[in-house]
Amino acid sequence: MFNPFKKTTEEISRTTPGYEETERRTPVTGIILLLLMFVAGLYFGIFAMEDISNIPNEPKSLSSCAYRYQERGSTVASPAYLSRYAHEATLDEFAFASYTTAECLGRLSSYETEGGIAPLLQQRSILEIQVSPAYLQLRDTVLPSLRDVQYQIGRITGEYSVGLQEEMAEVEKPLFPTQPVQSSITALRAQEGELLQWQGELETQLNSVRDSIKSIDDQLTAAYKPVFKAHERALRWYEFQVFLLQFLLLIPFFYLALRKYLELHRKNSPYTIIVTAIVAVLGILLLKTILFWFWGLFLERILNVLIEWFSMYDLFRSLLFYFGMFLSFAIFGGAVYFLQKKVFDPRRVTIRRFRAKQCPQCQTNLDLSAEYCPNCGAHIREACSKCGKERFIGMPFCPHCGDRKDN
Repeated sequence: MFNPFKKTTEEISRTTPGYEETERRTPVTGIILLLLMFVAGLYFGIFAMEDISNIPNEPKSLSSCAYRYQERGSTVASPAYLSRYAHEATLDEFAFASYTTAECLGRLSSYETEGGIAPLLQQRSILEIQVSPAYLQLRDTVLPSLRDVQYQIGRITGEYSVGLQEEMAEVEKPLFPTQPVQSSITALRAQEGELLQWQGELETQLNSVRDSIKSIDDQLTAAYKPVFKAHERALRWYEFQVFLLQFLLLIPFFYLALRKYLELHRKNSPYTIIVTAIVAVLGILLLKTILFWFWGLFLERILNVLIEWFSMYDLFRSLLFYFGMFLSFAIFGGAVYFLQKKVFDPRRVTIRRFRAKQCPQCQTNLDLSAEYCPNCGAHIREACSKCGKERFIGMPFCPHCGDRKDN
């Protein structure tokens, strides 16, 4: 009966048992050519897999305006180049919308048209056009001038204070006479008042449509919910079609290459290394295809949610990176550990050292030894149970009668 929890012992091949580091069947030129084959195969393979994505019909992207009405926490990820448009400042919404909303009306996808987005964007665009001159005046003229005047008032006020101190000290030639400085402050205060009044008038014009725009934005947010869902379903179906085409193209060749590799490996063929490079290329392409599909399916969303959640708390974010450090130790260190465990398995070490005529315990040359190592005293020979002649301990066959002894 099959038991999945039963520990199985590894069967070590006696033809290539020790992963011998010094044995090199392929010359350096062959290794270089194989590396070139691997790089070229991977390069053309990646482009071939990417080109397959043009076979299914990719759903048309939503307009750039769409992602402004995406609810916070939505599982639909906006394109990277649109992230800067999300959650604009209250004042900047007019500048962004006055340029983009009008363009979006001519670039709506079929999902947005069917979802009734166009009339709402048209209403918003009309309101934006009404307040666009006021916003531009406020942004380009009033606010920069007001900042400049307030800076000058602060500077001249400091000079006026110094001038008063000079008068109290009865300085004959003061650096900052109070009379002209006081006149400048009066003029700047009057200019500041005019600019503040102008700012108030412009902001009143903006506020007159702000509530209307917010009402339309709320309607757009609600209208975009089914649009996002429909577009997401179409996008997931497209990604599955691409994944299926890539998978079906790769898996037969990967299976045949892997089968040939195992066959040549069992025969200890010198051509195994060629098929190894082919299996590596196909394996990387297959792994990339599977991981990219799962990444788009749910892994990216889970990661984004976790990052957003951890970013809210400094302690959890620090712990995340802290455990990430140990996870990297576990993954890469563990991989090297299991590789070293196989290469330096005691049975493989014994076989390698006997092949080199060395003691399996201390590596002393055994040409002059009998039953025991002359250096460490390790027992290296024993009587064969079948023919009675001496055989090496740890080796599977008797050199005299061929009797096999399982280790």
